[in-house]
Amino acid sequence: RNFAARNAWDRLLVLVAGVGMNFVLAYVLFTAGHVVGIPSVMGAGEMGHDAAVRVVDVVPDSPAAKAGLAAGDSLLSLSSAVETIAVTEIEEVQEFVKTHAGEKITIQAGRAGENVVLLAALRETAPGGEGLLGIAMAKIGIVRTPWYRAPWEGLRTTFSGSVFVVRGLAAFFMNIFSRDVMDSVAGPIGIAELAGEAGALGFVYVLQFVAMLSINLAVLNLLPIPALDGGRVLFLIIEKLRGAPVSVRVSQFAHTTGFIALVFLMLVVTYFDLVRIF
Repeated sequence: RNFAARNAWDRLLVLVAGVGMNFVLAYVLFTAGHVVGIPSVMGAGEMGHDAAVRVVDVVPDSPAAKAGLAAGDSLLSLSSAVETIAVTEIEEVQEFVKTHAGEKITIQAGRAGENVVLLAALRETAPGGEGLLGIAMAKIGIVRTPWYRAPWEGLRTTFSGSVFVVRGLAAFFMNIFSRDVMDSVAGPIGIAELAGEAGALGFVYVLQFVAMLSINLAVLNLLPIPALDGGRVLFLIIEKLRGAPVSVRVSQFAHTTGFIALVFLMLVVTYFDLVRIF
């Protein structure tokens, strides 16, 4: 009954069981999310529960960054010396900022259930790709799905999330020594910080975050790297092709080396987490 004594098919099922349950968990969470309402990007004029124009990225050293705007903030109103507008669409923000280039404006934003008031000095001219304020925006609202459609929508979201994660990991490994790539990944500390931000936004955001984290774990564990389940599956494939198991010494050396490499990578990512935070 020892794992090593089982045939290759039985061992394969055991190795992929954990990965499979990560995908199942993501599917269940996404399906539940579609029932209670899932955050979705909306077009101009579209209506949804709790729809708001949110900041999705802030350019470093931009007027928005200096004012204290952060990713996740919802823009409620903008004020200049002569006018105040309530923000409901992205185009309203863009037009207001363009009209008041070079002026100081007051931004009322929603953050973690509270309203904050910030003062920003707009640029007179915009650097390429940054804008006068220095933010990227998206109109995000909570969209609910009827219960009978939720399982299908949950499956679609799980598939699209998996494709997104695969592409992200491919870009990471193709540019692994790039500083930009290291700044865009998160280790245990970064994940804890992101979880806190998701919790501040609301329960449905936590559901979505945990589901995506589960998909990340599944895809990462499938990679053919020794010490991961994907690496052990690779050894099973080699065993079937050779007609004989890989020697214990070789497999132990490979898995130990892979484990050390993964620990080193985790330490590097954690270092960049600390640099980014502090």
